[in-house]
Amino acid sequence: MKRLILVIGLCLTAGMAAAQNTSGQYSVHGLGLKVGDLALSGSVTSSKYTVSAQFVTSGLVATVAGVRFLMKSSGSRNGDRFSPRSYSEDMDTGKRESRVSLRWTGGVARASGSEVGDRGPYAVTPAQQKGAVDPLTAMFMVLRDQSEDEVCRIRQRIFDGERLTEVSLTNKSSRGGKIICSGLFRRVAGYSPEDLSERSQFRLTVTYEPAGELLRATRMQADTIYGKARIQRR
Repeated sequence: MKRLILVIGLCLTAGMAAAQNTSGQYSVHGLGLKVGDLALSGSVTSSKYTVSAQFVTSGLVATVAGVRFLMKSSGSRNGDRFSPRSYSEDMDTGKRESRVSLRWTGGVARASGSEVGDRGPYAVTPAQQKGAVDPLTAMFMVLRDQSEDEVCRIRQRIFDGERLTEVSLTNKSSRGGKIICSGLFRRVAGYSPEDLSERSQFRLTVTYEPAGELLRATRMQADTIYGKARIQRR
């Protein structure tokens, strides 16, 4: 599960009465190289959503470490609030496979699968992670097509089964017809003191461009412990 958060770190449709679909193809870059391709597909109404994504390493990185992630999430929606009910992750490195799933009851997730470990004294408590969403739902909240009134209003905690983080995108600016949201990705709980002392928060920016009556995320850039990384819509 830690690897999924890293992928998202390299990467982390407003609904009316009828369902609206969102899909996108993105290239993922880190350390000055293209590391893979991300495909995102989701459907959202005024009361529920489903989303799936696939990340596959490509180019030189794929020759060294071919990795594939398949992720799915679904849940309910009320305005800009998303509440997952289930999340699953399937990873294949070419050498081994692992699966993780999360199920929510009363707003609290329970994790199962081969990648879920015991964090001991650093374990996230139910009270800490209540109201948090899974990594894929958080990604969808950022990358989905949105109205201008909706963008740059995200402050959301994320639970991956072991660790709790928070993404905030609340600073809004415009440049050349584009809307730029900036904020932070922050480690909250489930990390050792050594992890937190190494780095506890990372800068994040997302660029949205007009797409009909909505705005579409075309670029996301983030700091990571390995340097700057970005995802670019194709």
